[in-house]
Amino acid sequence: MKAARNSGICMKLDDFTGVLSLEHLDVNTMVYLYSEQGELIGKIHSTKSSATFTLPQKGMYVLVIHCLSLSVRMESFIEL
Repeated sequence: MKAARNSGICMKLDDFTGVLSLEHLDVNTMVYLYSEQGELIGKIHSTKSSATFTLPQKGMYVLVIHCLSLSVRMESFIEL
């Protein structure tokens, strides 16, 4: 399990299952997951303080977090 914290948001990646968990999100935060080729894999409009993605396979991913209430955008690179 890998864990990282970025601007108060906690990201945890379970290497075995490929589940990426995000905690401490603000409500109305948009979260986008892209493949290394730039294809959108999934997006979540958070209605609570946590969200999860299941990564489809091993590889590199880009996670973009856009907090609508604070006009903040963060990008993280994830490797499974």
